[in-house]
Amino acid sequence: MNFRIFALYVLLSLSFTTGISQATTLSDAQALAGLHSAKAVFLVNVKNPDAVDHLINVIGLTRHQLLQQKVTPHFIVVFVGPDVAFLTKNRRGIPYTDERAVAGIQREIAKLAKDGVQFQACGVALHGMDVHPSMLISAVRPVESGFISVIAYQEKGYALVPVY
Repeated sequence: MNFRIFALYVLLSLSFTTGISQATTLSDAQALAGLHSAKAVFLVNVKNPDAVDHLINVIGLTRHQLLQQKVTPHFIVVFVGPDVAFLTKNRRGIPYTDERAVAGIQREIAKLAKDGVQFQACGVALHGMDVHPSMLISAVRPVESGFISVIAYQEKGYALVPVY
């Protein structure tokens, strides 16, 4: 999804949710009935630091909402493609205009990692972006292949949440 479409979606979503009357109650109870835990692997290839920053915040919100509804979340976030550049310590090659979003991404990843969310960076993408695995922020673990990781976690019962 390109950023303009994503931004429009967010604006429309906000307009919709703020327009709901206070008498209307939103609920996930039907979907969560009988669940005590939820396993998800997010495959992230957005290519826009503002959108990735928003996404990481929404993943945190989703985790919080599950906990509020007495469901234990088990989340793994796998970055593939150019997004791995947003995960580096020195932020080499990040334009000045993207620095704020990248800093937000890294802050939220550090916070969520402390809460048990796992973050991975695809080794193929790291190689393609000329990023050595040692340059990743400490909360992100490099893996040989993000696709293999996602396939394996799906085989272990994790639901795939693709974010493009």
